[in-house]
Amino acid sequence: MTLSTAHRYRATLRTPPLPCGHRDPILCDTAPRGPSTYGLGAAELHAEADRCRARGWTDAEIAERLDLGAATAA
Repeated sequence: MTLSTAHRYRATLRTPPLPCGHRDPILCDTAPRGPSTYGLGAAELHAEADRCRARGWTDAEIAERLDLGAATAA
């Protein structure tokens, strides 16, 4: 375990297990795949998309990860 993964591992220990038994959705094959709102509101999600663009992400990369359509509909 590296220093960068140790923080994530400790955080998963504080969360309840998923229905499959895992605590970290990255480790779970049954975790939903595709774009997500990550529980952010529309303004927060669009601000995150802007931050990603500022870091050099393409619109396709952002659309692959962030569900901006769902945030607009909310």
